[in-house]
Amino acid sequence: MGEIENKHETTPASTATKPVWNAGKRRSIYGSNTAVLVIAAILVVIFVDWLSVRFNYSKDCTTGGIYSLSPKTLNLLKLVDKTGKKFYLVNEFPTSLDADPGERSEGVKLQRLIHEYANASSHVVEYNPATLNELKRKIRNRFGGQFDSYRKAVDRFTPLAEELVKFSDAEAKKIDALENNPKVATTNDQSQYFATLQISFSHSDGIPRVIARLQRKVASARKNPLPDWPALTHSLVSNLETIQKQFDALSKKNVVAAFSPLVQKLLEKDAAAFKNQAAKLAAYTSLLTSLKPVKSDSVLRELRADSLIVMGPRTVKVLNRDKLFVPQGNPGQGSMQYAFQGEQAINSALLAMTETHRTKVVFVSVNSMNLISAGGPFSAAAKMLRENNFKVYQWSPGPGGNPQAPTASENPPAIGKGVIWVILDLPPSGQMAQMGAMMYSMMEQKISQQLAQGGNALFLLSAMPPQLMMMTQGQIPYKSILAGYGIRLRSTYQVVQRVAMPGGHHLDAPQIQIASYPDTIITKPIESLAAMLAGTQGEDGSFVLSPTYVGTMAPQPKGSSAKIFLQTSASPDVFGQTQPAAPDAPFNPSADLKSPVPLGVMAQKGATRVVAIGNVMFVTDDLLNSATPAISNGSLTMISNFPGNAELFMNSIYWLAHQSHLIAASPRATVALRIKRMSNTEEAFVRLSSFAMPAILAIAVGLIVFVARRRL
Repeated sequence: MGEIENKHETTPASTATKPVWNAGKRRSIYGSNTAVLVIAAILVVIFVDWLSVRFNYSKDCTTGGIYSLSPKTLNLLKLVDKTGKKFYLVNEFPTSLDADPGERSEGVKLQRLIHEYANASSHVVEYNPATLNELKRKIRNRFGGQFDSYRKAVDRFTPLAEELVKFSDAEAKKIDALENNPKVATTNDQSQYFATLQISFSHSDGIPRVIARLQRKVASARKNPLPDWPALTHSLVSNLETIQKQFDALSKKNVVAAFSPLVQKLLEKDAAAFKNQAAKLAAYTSLLTSLKPVKSDSVLRELRADSLIVMGPRTVKVLNRDKLFVPQGNPGQGSMQYAFQGEQAINSALLAMTETHRTKVVFVSVNSMNLISAGGPFSAAAKMLRENNFKVYQWSPGPGGNPQAPTASENPPAIGKGVIWVILDLPPSGQMAQMGAMMYSMMEQKISQQLAQGGNALFLLSAMPPQLMMMTQGQIPYKSILAGYGIRLRSTYQVVQRVAMPGGHHLDAPQIQIASYPDTIITKPIESLAAMLAGTQGEDGSFVLSPTYVGTMAPQPKGSSAKIFLQTSASPDVFGQTQPAAPDAPFNPSADLKSPVPLGVMAQKGATRVVAIGNVMFVTDDLLNSATPAISNGSLTMISNFPGNAELFMNSIYWLAHQSHLIAASPRATVALRIKRMSNTEEAFVRLSSFAMPAILAIAVGLIVFVARRRL
């Protein structure tokens, strides 16, 4: 056999052609590659850093966004951006190092908050005026449309001024003709009167000179793009009233009698002309004084060194210190602290400037006492509505003029489409309690009228103890109205929680705390925020105004849709019990309602919306204002114990007002410490180190490796 060829055998010649690398050359190539990679990495970091400067954008990545503006504020700023107009925030608090430490701390806090707004919205601008006059001009510019009446009134001064000068010149010529007549001045006194009369009509010191000065002011105002019209009209009135008094005096006989006979004859001849000119001046000054005061004047009067100014396209709001730092504690005991509520105050101003329509909210109850005024049990809820751009009223059915029923009247202040009624299920008080059944009947008639006319309603209900059932003759108020919207009310039940007491005893207390909610548009933004529904203890020791059952009907009435958005947890210690019940009665499967017990329903039929919540106490001042103080960086922060109460109430109102875009967690519910912004020096250091540090680390590692290998 022939010799087999081995194709895989390597010949010596092929081996000789391969290059041979020494160790030094390999290290040189590896080092150069590493250097190129390091330089490339540094260039990438520099480019990314440049992008961060060019497109400055910050994002709060914490769960819940606790270090930035509240979700409700961010929703509001979306509305601001949609307007396409600029809104300016001006911090008048001192921020310099030489300022008082306390005032500077407040000023810096506001400055950081303004930065947050400016970063979150492209239409919110932090404005730092160079001078106070520049700020005043900016403010007056916002009220430019309100000066039209002033401008028109001032324009009427020109023909009046020309007539006054012409009249004065004519009188001056007549007086000059008598100057050299020896019969004019017969006594020293008459001579002084005549000299005064000459001066009054002379161009050097008299009426023509005053008119010329006023004409120059008017001309200057017309050239000025933003004149101070109120100041100009005040100057016109004061000077023209002086001239009017002179003309009135020269037309009176007792004044004329002081002159010599020839001058008396002249003045008596021109008396009618003097009266005519005085009447024209009186009419014109009356026109000027009747002009409505412009808002810019009141705004400028409110300016102080400790204020924050919100300037919208057409209006301005000055937030003084008492709106930004709200006092907490007891001043009599020397424990006064101030809680910062700047975000709430700015939001209230911005909302009023972007939402020009103000929905009317009427608190309605058969209890006709003052409920929402200062000191009333629902004053905090009313204040919260006003801060969110709602108009707030209170009304009770009945004849007006009764001192025991100050809020009662025949007709409600607002009813029908675009109006929200908040029905407070409170029993009538005093003598009105004897007419309980009639009062509830009148109330139901008015509520039905409100809903029939396209209005919306929030029912805040409560359990009906036997004594109230006797007052209503066994009828459950509002049950039939709610049934028309698919809402089932069972107010003969009070919802309680069984609480362990010392000594092994138990107590069924109507205090239901909720922190988890069904997924609805009202409750989705407030998941995990605690809410408290509670009753109060009556004189006999029993509980009244307790939480009660509010659920949905099955099947639903035609055309309506109802959904539960509030209910208790599924706990054996929470249940609905019939009344009366022993204070420590355990759950009775045959009579009581098993948890979870529904407590709130949102329903809609056509365009009409209804919300029913089985507790009237949850929006009282006691629960809305319940908070725990926390000191941070030397300032007070009030953390609400039950933030869900205020959020549930306001979100329900927004849903009823068809303003669902404003439903979100508010600053009140998201109180948290904000991240302090870096100074310019700190920011420059971070940016420099972001691309310098990798290079320094790479060089350091290279030196360590080089030294180690040299030793080997």
